[in-house]
Amino acid sequence: RGGSLHIGGAKSVGTIAREMEKELGCTPIAPEVFKKTHVRMKENESDPDVWVEERAEQTFNEFQHYVAENLDSSVEMTHELSTQIWKEKVVGGTHKGRVYGLGSRNNVRRLQSSLEEIGSSSQAKALDYVQIVAMSDQIAKLTTTLAESERRRVAEQESMSKTVQQIQKQVMNLACGTTTSAPEESDNYSTDSEDDCVGPTP
Repeated sequence: RGGSLHIGGAKSVGTIAREMEKELGCTPIAPEVFKKTHVRMKENESDPDVWVEERAEQTFNEFQHYVAENLDSSVEMTHELSTQIWKEKVVGGTHKGRVYGLGSRNNVRRLQSSLEEIGSSSQAKALDYVQIVAMSDQIAKLTTTLAESERRRVAEQESMSKTVQQIQKQVMNLACGTTTSAPEESDNYSTDSEDDCVGPTP
């Protein structure tokens, strides 16, 4: 296979990748860098893509098709994975020391190294942000948990206080009832019964 046309000019793929990282706010993958260097500049954003050559468009579409057909949607597309797929599955490896769309082996290594450096920097920033968010979330959860524990403690104290008051009231009622309702001695019997038997008179 021959070389490929591109619009990168004197800029290296690493330089273009860094410019894209600043523009996109994230690390670009190899096919994105390829598209950046193989699609002509647009006058309007809504204009269709104009590739520098048909082969470039076909190769890019082959990459997209391979990813859609063979990778699960949950798989994260990293620069390492995209470069490997591009090189081994789409363009068929290295030909005469070059990888179509990415240049020579050295260029590919430089591109991958540049993307790794960009990725590491971006990941570090993202990690710092994620850690801050996670810590803030943890603090908020702990605060909520402590507040809930305090509410439960107060509620339990109030409930226990009411229970003690109820028990004290019941004890007082029982004590008063025992004093006022003591049983009286029974007068239902007499020492001299009118029904005593009288012996017969002589």
